[in-house]
Amino acid sequence: MTVKNPPTKESLFSIGEHFYALESLIIDLEEITEEIDQWLKEYQAKEQDKADAYCYLIQKFEEIAQEAQRLADRSTSYKKKVSQLKERMKNYLEVQGKEKLETPRFTVSVCRNGGQLPVRLNEGVTADRLPESFVRTSIEPDMQSLRDAILSGDEEAMRFAQLLPRGTHLRIK
Repeated sequence: MTVKNPPTKESLFSIGEHFYALESLIIDLEEITEEIDQWLKEYQAKEQDKADAYCYLIQKFEEIAQEAQRLADRSTSYKKKVSQLKERMKNYLEVQGKEKLETPRFTVSVCRNGGQLPVRLNEGVTADRLPESFVRTSIEPDMQSLRDAILSGDEEAMRFAQLLPRGTHLRIK
């Protein structure tokens, strides 16, 4: 029967610090004693257990996130159906000239919306034809143009922005 060590309470970074201390000790002593060898094996096992636990949690959380996304996608589909059915019911009541309909289980009413009055631009009116007082302008940096200019060696662009190294990511197989 194999007895498995209980999972370590030490953090992954704490285990890494022990490896660093071991490395320094090995360099200073120039020989690996039985005690150091045992310490090394112990922390290698802790590192494997801790990394295995991390990977397990990452996989589980990814599965949960995928299921949540699947349900969210399904929810979007149902919301569209609800909206279509409500609009169809509202249109029916309006065509029938009824504001209210009672069934054995439900009471359905066509009600006026609250909030601010809606605004629609007149036919042919676009934002560029409106006076400045009725237009909202948004200015934001064009990151793609900056990237292209820096890559082509444009010194003016380099005064305003810089390229960063690509990030990294973790792959678990």
